[in-house]
Amino acid sequence: MKRAGSAQVYLLAFVLLGLTGMMFVESWLVRGALVIIVVVCGYTAFKLERSRAEEKWSQILHEQEHTSQKRLIQVMNRLRHDWMNDTQILFGYIQLKKFDNLQPYMEKIKMNMQQESNLSKLGLPSFIAFLLLFRVESKSLEFVVELDQEMNLAELPLPSGLIERLVRQTVECVQQHAATGEGESGTLSLELDVQEDSLLLDFVYQGPYHREQLEKALNERLRSNVHSFTLEHNDWQEEEAAVTLRLPFHT
Repeated sequence: MKRAGSAQVYLLAFVLLGLTGMMFVESWLVRGALVIIVVVCGYTAFKLERSRAEEKWSQILHEQEHTSQKRLIQVMNRLRHDWMNDTQILFGYIQLKKFDNLQPYMEKIKMNMQQESNLSKLGLPSFIAFLLLFRVESKSLEFVVELDQEMNLAELPLPSGLIERLVRQTVECVQQHAATGEGESGTLSLELDVQEDSLLLDFVYQGPYHREQLEKALNERLRSNVHSFTLEHNDWQEEEAAVTLRLPFHT
């Protein structure tokens, strides 16, 4: 990369010298030679720059792919960890002969599996990836999406990217202004409600937070999308905050 950059400098210097020489030399033969030098050096410099740009872009793509693979492994490890915990608890109940506890816990596992299935069918790959990665990477905020039934958000007549943008902005605001201490975490839940003419995003945060800062930051973040939604409801309590956004369908 450095050698290519040095070669480009020399080639451009030859181009500059050739153009300068053409201004002062009167011989057509010499001018013709200088034109050839300028064209060859300029073309070579262009090819080197293009090659350098392609190499840099390839490196960026490789780094992005590597990051995506690491994140995927993190998600898989988290899922494996959760399944191991469930399995250990079930084996514990069996060993202790607490058979009465097996059925309710199996119902809990069944409900979680249904939630994961509904999550995977939301129809917005980048949004699904965000939800899964946030669950793995966030330490100060637990984010739960409540999905009682299957829904395909991609089929809703809403502006592209609006749902993910609003959810991301809300989650980031809550995370920044939560007042949890070290080792503590608040819980933010999101319920999606598809109605006849709109989609409701119902956020409920439980845990300590800085009320004035959160309310102000949330208003500022959402202001850029004000024409795409309406604030249906908001309620600010000491350790609970609720915000409901209505996203009207385009007809």
